[in-house]
Amino acid sequence: MCGIVGYVGKRNAGKVIFQGLKRLEYRGYDSCGIASIDGELMVKKDVGMIDEIERRLRLSDIKGSIGVGHTRWATHGGVTRDNAHPHLDCKGEIAVVHNGIISNHEELRKRLEAKGHVFASETDTEVVPHLIEEYYTTSLEEAVRRALSDVEGTYALLVISTREPEKIIAARRESPLVLGVGEGEMFVASDIFSFLKHTRTALPLDDGEYAVITAHGYVVKELATGKEKRKQVINVDWSDEEARKEGYAHFMLKEIHEQPRTVASALNIYHEDVEKLAEMIDATERVYITGAGTSLHAAMVAEYWFASLAEKVVIAIDSSELKNKGVVDENTLVIGITQSGETYDTLAALRYAKQRQARTAAIVNVIGSTATRLVDHVLMQGSGIEIAVCATKTYTSQLTLLLRVALELAERRGRDVSRLKEELQRLPEKMSEVLELEPEIKRVAEEYFNVKNYLFIGKGINHPTALEGALKLKEISYLHAEGMSSGLLKHGTISLIDEDMHTVAFVPAEGENRKRIMSNIQEVKARQGVVIAIASDEPVASDACISIAKCSEEVSPIMFAPVFQLLAYYVALKLGRNVDKPRALAKSVTVE
Repeated sequence: MCGIVGYVGKRNAGKVIFQGLKRLEYRGYDSCGIASIDGELMVKKDVGMIDEIERRLRLSDIKGSIGVGHTRWATHGGVTRDNAHPHLDCKGEIAVVHNGIISNHEELRKRLEAKGHVFASETDTEVVPHLIEEYYTTSLEEAVRRALSDVEGTYALLVISTREPEKIIAARRESPLVLGVGEGEMFVASDIFSFLKHTRTALPLDDGEYAVITAHGYVVKELATGKEKRKQVINVDWSDEEARKEGYAHFMLKEIHEQPRTVASALNIYHEDVEKLAEMIDATERVYITGAGTSLHAAMVAEYWFASLAEKVVIAIDSSELKNKGVVDENTLVIGITQSGETYDTLAALRYAKQRQARTAAIVNVIGSTATRLVDHVLMQGSGIEIAVCATKTYTSQLTLLLRVALELAERRGRDVSRLKEELQRLPEKMSEVLELEPEIKRVAEEYFNVKNYLFIGKGINHPTALEGALKLKEISYLHAEGMSSGLLKHGTISLIDEDMHTVAFVPAEGENRKRIMSNIQEVKARQGVVIAIASDEPVASDACISIAKCSEEVSPIMFAPVFQLLAYYVALKLGRNVDKPRALAKSVTVE
């Protein structure tokens, strides 16, 4: 979940790496640091946000035209300066930055300490520079290969040394790493976004590969054999302008307002790609759709769509649990949903599926990411860069694509879904209308979100909506929120209802589920609970009601999303939280 950046070329490495780290701060912001070479190895690092450290240490002023940097999300060892990356060997000649977890670090540390190596931190990472030092005789490349043959666990790491000051060694196992190819300069980072300002030509590394990088180019090789590999570069069509706030106070707010455009983009994804996934689902006996966090909630909504529209059983499952509770074989299709294409648990689920001879597919936002190269079929969601840690536009894009697939499957099975297809085409316009309710949503957030505990309830297809609404609130406000099916309310949770527990209810426009939710609202009110209703069409009796334009229950999870996203945003703003970078969270969870 940490972010790493490397640069070699003609510019000041400190400035380039600092800018890259700023763009990767969503991956971790406990501490950060930069190491560069200018005759000697120089290191600047400290705890805190990147801008704070820049003010104190002037990270960007570090000298040299080659360097590596790191922004940390702590796993092993507390948030201290000593535990911040880069980490060095005993002689101060080798610097390493690392994303991942070295699972056998304790054993390696004991072995190295017995040989006289002195450690300065509590981190798992620090064993790597000491191992490289131990094996370094004539070649940094060979020393890194030998060191990594001793390492168990996951890593994306960058290595520089004063003994070979013109090169960076980059290596990868189950953590993302991508090269950026410039003219007379090279970049390497956890994410394309880091160097997008400088080049759109990228080359993702795969597991078990390493690269030797100089200002003049790169060579990619197999870690196990040292054999050179031929790799294809990709051209990234994201624009650097997408990485700017464009007048919005926060990236999260900007990305919420981008949803009419990103939903329209999802509607324009090639029909052939949607059709192929529908065919794969139709032809497979057992289908799982898997993800983590927000992506899991999108999968759960899709489970309802496939069942109700196409009468196809598609099971939504937490990607970290697929191996424990899924029956996976050659008659199985596993569809992974991962915005970044690098989510550790989802990649592990897809790898497990392939080991079991299952077919695989993925819905992904980042071109060239690991998931895109791992599966049999990829559906790119086309959401553009999402910078805020809290997922907003990528969620509704995922939902839009999944609904398109469900409708395609329904038509293949002889169902008439023309009404829903027409409604889906009007979604961008309807979402713009929802966003016009922002002043009202802000007022409700400021008036009614004044306790520490919240219950989000939904019924049927809006059960996952309740889960996602609760997740958004707790992610960025740090208030306790629980999402659940309203049908479970009276089975225990209703005992918690009092003046200190407010309830958010999602109410569809019509049908049995509207009646059921209305009944649940009355049950809460009978116990002096405060209810905030988010309703489609007619307002409902409650303490506060945010009423959006009428839509079908099938489409309501997409329409409700901007409302609960804006509620969470304005509650967090009211509480003075760091909206784009909530504590202890990272955008892409790349460790187990």
